[in-house]
Amino acid sequence: MRNSTVQSGTTGQPGTSPAPRVGRMRRATAVLAGPALGAIPLLGTTPAAAADPFPVFVNERGADRPTLEQFGSTRSTVVYDVFAFTCTATSCTANGGALPTQAVFEAKVKEYMGANQFGGAATAPVVLDFEDIELTQVATGAAATHAYNLWRTLLTWTHNAAPSAPVCHYGYDWLTQNQALIKQLHDDDLLNCFAPRAYFYTAWTQAEWDQRLDEAVTHDRTIAPDHPIYPYVNPTTIENGAYVSGNTWAHMFEQVKAKADGVIVWEPTAADSTACNWVAQHSYEMGVITGTGSSGPLKATATPPSGNCTVRRGTTVSVPVAFANTSTTATAATALTPVSGATGITGTWASGTVPALAPGATYATTLSLTVAPTRTAGTALLHLKTGLSDTRMSVIVLN
Repeated sequence: MRNSTVQSGTTGQPGTSPAPRVGRMRRATAVLAGPALGAIPLLGTTPAAAADPFPVFVNERGADRPTLEQFGSTRSTVVYDVFAFTCTATSCTANGGALPTQAVFEAKVKEYMGANQFGGAATAPVVLDFEDIELTQVATGAAATHAYNLWRTLLTWTHNAAPSAPVCHYGYDWLTQNQALIKQLHDDDLLNCFAPRAYFYTAWTQAEWDQRLDEAVTHDRTIAPDHPIYPYVNPTTIENGAYVSGNTWAHMFEQVKAKADGVIVWEPTAADSTACNWVAQHSYEMGVITGTGSSGPLKATATPPSGNCTVRRGTTVSVPVAFANTSTTATAATALTPVSGATGITGTWASGTVPALAPGATYATTLSLTVAPTRTAGTALLHLKTGLSDTRMSVIVLN
């Protein structure tokens, strides 16, 4: 994950969880021998992330973003390495020269947290994506010592800028180089959480992805068993940007729910109809997590005139909808509810009532769906509701 552009409108490409853990107050140890970069104060208790049963965070910014928070996610922040930090055996530099001041660095953290960038919640994780000084990527010895000292300062400044947020560093957590130094950062609560890289490669099987995730989780639990793990996932394969299948997205969620404490979806896109499967699966997964999944005896099936899940801004389309009684008993006649809730999208029914249906029987009607030209969100969660049932319907909104 690398994306250091700091411009509004720019996007990048890349079982039951334990309750959020509260870190213990720990005695800050002395900085390793090396150039001093500022005093490191004793930190207090670890800030806690959102207290959802299984928190799903999302890094999104820019126009036409999917807006996964409508499905139940919480926006969080990633801070990219606009400073181009590098550490060698002699020193650390930023952009080949002097390191930033505390004021400059903290301003950049706040900028990334702000509404013009990721708009992360104050209590959501702030993840530092500084891969060139990530300690598993730095040579052991003096270079690692300099990088460790720099991390102590940058993490302290990040806590100053985001006092309510747990702070993680994006990392290659299946690797163990300089692991003792990483552990010390967690022991001192400078790092409060883990954010391991867990993207899917085109040639991988699900089992191969599982192995990498398992290695990362195992190492993280060894370092700081009381610090939450939030793996970084993306609905596209890391090499070519092709969307993963709905089945693969379901598998990834099954695994992180069983093994981690939450998950972060990194700068997702829903650019065209090839994203329909992951968007639909994500809607289902979030319905399960939030307890707001489809419910009731009447199941609705609907496909926009596009033939897939896409609709276009500034249009009104007629969507055929069929309601089926999936229960073993007859259902009474029930009123249809106008579609609303997704900003800029409204829907009215050709008929206001679903008649009484025998088990297995269906009823067909039409939904007139209007998408305002001002709708900016790249997806929409719609509810096809009657007095007896609620069926979730997800669409991708295109220009």
